[in-house]
Amino acid sequence: MHRLSKSESLSRSVSSIIAPQPSLKEDLPLLPCPHCGIAVKKFESHTKDNPNRLFYKCVNKMTQCKFWKWENEYLLYLKKHSASVIACLDSELDGRLQAKLDNLIDEFKKKCEDDERQIKALVASFDKIKLHNIITITMIVVLLIIVVVRI
Repeated sequence: MHRLSKSESLSRSVSSIIAPQPSLKEDLPLLPCPHCGIAVKKFESHTKDNPNRLFYKCVNKMTQCKFWKWENEYLLYLKKHSASVIACLDSELDGRLQAKLDNLIDEFKKKCEDDERQIKALVASFDKIKLHNIITITMIVVLLIIVVVRI
C-alpha cells in the first residue's frame, strides 16, 4: 500500500474541495455580501467547463462587487462564518414568524368583524321580535278591555 506524502495529501484535499461536486439537495442560506452588504444569490453555470454547476455571487451591479464562490466553496465560507449564518437565519425566522403572526391577527380581526355583524343582525332581529311582542300584547290588552267593557 502506497502512503501519500504530505504535499500529495494536501494537494488531494485541496482538489477535492475545489473540484466540482454534486449539488447539495437543500438550498444554502443566503448571507448578505461580506464586501458590500447587498444580497448574495444562487446561480447555475452554463459554461462548457462547468455545466449546471451552482455558484453564489453578489448581485450588486453598482459597485461591481467581486464576491463569487462555487457552491462547495460557499459552504466552506458558511461554516467559517457560522455565527453570521445563525444570526441571518434567526433574523429570517423572526421575519417569517412576524408575518405569520400578522396574518393570524388579520384573520382574527376579520372573524371578530364577521361575528360583530352577526351579533348586530341578531340584536336587530331580537328588537323586531320584542316590538312585535309588545304590539301583540297591546292588541290583546285592548281586545280584553273591549270584551270587558261589553260585558
